[in-house]
Amino acid sequence: MEKRKLGKTGLEISALSFGTMELRLLDTKGAGKILNAALDNGINYIDTSPEYPMSEYFIGKTIAHRRDEYVLATKCGDNMTGIGPLYIFDRKTIMDNVDESLRLMKTDYIDVFQLHGVTPELLEGGRFGEAMEAMRDIKKSGKVRHLGLTVCNRAHGQYGYPAGYGYNSILRFAPWEEIEVIQLVYGGLTRLSENVIQKAYDDYSTGVIARGIIKKYDDTYDQKFEIARLSELFEPGETRNDFLIRYALSHPGLASVVVGTRNINHLTENARLAEKGRLPDDVYAEAKRRLNFAGCIPGPVDMKLDW
Repeated sequence: MEKRKLGKTGLEISALSFGTMELRLLDTKGAGKILNAALDNGINYIDTSPEYPMSEYFIGKTIAHRRDEYVLATKCGDNMTGIGPLYIFDRKTIMDNVDESLRLMKTDYIDVFQLHGVTPELLEGGRFGEAMEAMRDIKKSGKVRHLGLTVCNRAHGQYGYPAGYGYNSILRFAPWEEIEVIQLVYGGLTRLSENVIQKAYDDYSTGVIARGIIKKYDDTYDQKFEIARLSELFEPGETRNDFLIRYALSHPGLASVVVGTRNINHLTENARLAEKGRLPDDVYAEAKRRLNFAGCIPGPVDMKLDW
């Protein structure tokens, strides 16, 4: 599988990443099988979070002995007390998160430590506030090697759902020197951030990770896909999801795309697609043209949304 540089981190990661949210639906044996299968299929970027029940435990229990084979990304700001908001971006929460993650995953370090589901407005004090100070201190301690964040997408029906927050935030976060990795919603049918992803990469060497690349965020997605007549661009045997995965893989500013599954057959097929790689240049250009016609249009790089 193609390996790409994760921006200015210098890390070499697989074009396809494994998201662990669905591990909560498995037992230890099942989680171990799919985590090991991910590594066996050339996927070396594992994305997890304290918020994904049991996922960090399963990683520590089943693949800690293969630690040198994968780049480990987890998140912080997750309030696991069950009291109050789901995310709290203060020093104590972040410090508690990193120590518990290290314990559960049976590792001495985390490769990419990410503030979970933030926008600039949620970080009081911004780059020099309490949350970022805690992040810098953790990096200095050696517990984490690189810092990043994931941008929230909020819930269905909320303003800005699903990609507006990422679009509005990425170029506000990218100039922060400490933020080396940004994860956000992006895909062929959710193209709002397509241009700003490229600018963040070109101007700041930000390592950008995409999630939700095949997800239907509302009821119009099937219609848009049909209006764009993307099936006419399929290779023999290719499916809709196959094409959308390869479309996202074709973005020159993306380091990797996250796909989560609990099904080993799906994982193996996704890995095969990633090995197949990017769409041919002419097909990629034509897909963009057709998606524009269907209303799946990327936003400009000089526009800011007000929430």
